Amino acid sequence: MTLAETIKTDGVPTERSEALPSGTTLLGDQFTITRPLSSGGFGITYLAQDNYLERNVVIKECFPEAFCRREGLEVLVRSHTHHEKYRAIVEMFMREARSIAKMRHPNIVGVHRIFEDNQTAYMVLDLIDGRDLLNIINDKNQVLTPRQITETLIKVLDAVDLVHKQDLLHRDISPDNILLDKWGSPVLIDFGAAREEASRETRALSAVLIVKDGYSPQEFYFAGGKQSACSDLYALGATFYHLITGKAPANSQTRMAEFAGKNPDPCEPLAGRFDDYDPAVLASIDKAMRILPKDRTQSAREWANMITRNAEKAPAPFKLEPDQQLGKTLTRLVSETNEYVRNSKPLQNKKAPTPVAPVEKKKSLDWIDEFNAETSKSSGGSLSLPKLARKEKPVPKPKSRPTSIELIPEIAPPPINPRFGLLGVAFGKLVGRR
Repeated sequence: MTLAETIKTDGVPTERSEALPSGTTLLGDQFTITRPLSSGGFGITYLAQDNYLERNVVIKECFPEAFCRREGLEVLVRSHTHHEKYRAIVEMFMREARSIAKMRHPNIVGVHRIFEDNQTAYMVLDLIDGRDLLNIINDKNQVLTPRQITETLIKVLDAVDLVHKQDLLHRDISPDNILLDKWGSPVLIDFGAAREEASRETRALSAVLIVKDGYSPQEFYFAGGKQSACSDLYALGATFYHLITGKAPANSQTRMAEFAGKNPDPCEPLAGRFDDYDPAVLASIDKAMRILPKDRTQSAREWANMITRNAEKAPAPFKLEPDQQLGKTLTRLVSETNEYVRNSKPLQNKKAPTPVAPVEKKKSLDWIDEFNAETSKSSGGSLSLPKLARKEKPVPKPKSRPTSIELIPEIAPPPINPRFGLLGVAFGKLVGRR
């Protein structure tokens, strides 16, 4: 059962399940379980609501049922002898979630968060709006063309190549774990069974057996089987074998038994059976599905190159050189600016009107009045000191509109104070000249 199919059919597992009930909250009140979507030997997948961001998400719960059980909401080990293995799987689950979150690829589902709750671990993933390949295979009204299938295969190979470069194995590639979104682009989902450090072997990890008949290679069926990148490629080849033929391939264990007995392979090769397909595509799938690991294609990049005939024709990732591009852009902009300035006509500067300085009003000479008043007091009032004579001259009015009249005083020479003698006479003459 897949994410897209379960959401659309509102289906829930009919058998007894250890899944969390609908309405359960996780990480405080941040996430609310809407309903379970699918379950397997390694974990349980839920449709959930992110209450903070108000959006639907998919939550994967680490639940290796061989070692644990549910008691209320808590996940507990079945026996004390399983405690170390169980904790190793939980730690592995969290490390893998961090590794997947770092892989930015349009054909790999995005991981947004990991956290621990209920004595186990959870990862929060994108909810993909689309249909999985198994749903498309079973829908007789929607058939993918050979060109669409080939393009889908190349994109998935690019995604798997990135996974393997992180030293990870997906371990659960199958038609129900490859979605086609609403734009028709494939998205690889459900990394819950992924194994970190694929190049190493550990007892705890080899004890977790997750197989899907028809898709899992024979080394997945027994503990301690050496698993590598070609194990994922076998499952991918079986997935596209099913997509092309409409029928799942024979179980790899059955194939191995027939091979050991030197009997014909029950899985009929694709090469030469479908004229609408490029022979190189069919041959590459057959090679990826060979029974013995050493006979298979060893890397996703090698497989992609087989389809595109050679490495030169393989689609190379686009690389932007920011420094060089920025330098070229700045040089072009400077050149265009200089050319524009050279060809532009100079602007005609208009002469600004000369500002007219304001006419300062003549201040009244108040110190003269004070001086005369002082001399009048000193003479005992015997002499009559005339005040400064002021003659008012009207300022001629403009003809357009009336204005106020400004009085300009004419200052008469002050009288001579006898007490000052010659000094008074000289000062009086000085004042008179002013």
